[in-house]
Amino acid sequence: MRIGLYGMPTAGKTYIMEQIDFIDVVTGSRLLREYAPDFDKRDEPGRKKAREAIAKLMQKRDNFIMDGHYAFGDETAFTEEDGEMYDVFLYLYIDPAILRTRMENSVKNQKYLKHDISEWQKREMEGLRDYCHAHNKDFYILDNPPANSFGDVAQIISFIKAIASGYSCASFARRCANEIIRVSKSDTVVLLDGDKTITIEDSSNAVFGYKTHLYDGNFYTGFQVWKQNEEFKHYIFDELKRMPVHLNEKVCGSLTDDSFILTSGHEKIWRFISDKLTIPFFCGAEMSAETKLYITKLLQDAGKTVVAYGDGMNDYFMLKQADEGYLVKKQNGALSRSLAGRGTEGLVIV
Repeated sequence: MRIGLYGMPTAGKTYIMEQIDFIDVVTGSRLLREYAPDFDKRDEPGRKKAREAIAKLMQKRDNFIMDGHYAFGDETAFTEEDGEMYDVFLYLYIDPAILRTRMENSVKNQKYLKHDISEWQKREMEGLRDYCHAHNKDFYILDNPPANSFGDVAQIISFIKAIASGYSCASFARRCANEIIRVSKSDTVVLLDGDKTITIEDSSNAVFGYKTHLYDGNFYTGFQVWKQNEEFKHYIFDELKRMPVHLNEKVCGSLTDDSFILTSGHEKIWRFISDKLTIPFFCGAEMSAETKLYITKLLQDAGKTVVAYGDGMNDYFMLKQADEGYLVKKQNGALSRSLAGRGTEGLVIV
């Protein structure tokens, strides 16, 4: 397992890596200067050459985590060789205002204050996410809403340990896709989000009043789903006797024999709902926006036509990738706030 830890200058990557003792830790800047002692005196082409050489060298190693930079201001440092070096990409998100304050207090990093910190960080996250989507690689944004910085990184360390032990949205997507291919009988597969797509309400909130800040950052990667799954462990409830939510009849009227639910909701609740609807479901700590996208791509690679239904950011990439994508609006006719700034061209709004 080769893990890349990315983030802005002053984000705290070094502090996190200092807490890791279960996988080899490699400091990228130190390795660069060991390989090229004159690195800081080189021009940009010379620095790029050194970075590419280090990337090729590290491709021969396994079981490590190394920090990296996607860009320095407006200049992108990330290369194809960097992408090939890692199996997993982590991005450490810190509120731009906090980053600016840290840079102001750091002589080394004051040179970056001339840049738009918010746009720089956004470009890094989108660039890495686009790369991972194109190559079916794991991508996780590490955030801590509502504080949007980290005083305690214990949960991040636990998550990295889970990755080192096999946690992978990309691998889970392959298992789901293989099972769907195995049991589906037609060339067209219907993929459906659960909460607020098949159901009108959020099922976890309806059953045990669950509300969370985990998705306040609007990222919907596996890290947020993993944390939600950890929270779910604290909720215990009796066996369900009746449907706990209202079904979206318009969506449920589109179900076929080859329909499958993809949900990050509570497994016990969705097992009950899927049994009532008599369609299979896939859920759990690895059902992220990336998982749904990769399932869609894998089914298409296998020759399936994919019809997809979803309501928010956790479904967005799946809907855009599907042969037919149906975006489910709220009962009041509005779209999910999580989709703010996202293009809906090509999607059918229902």
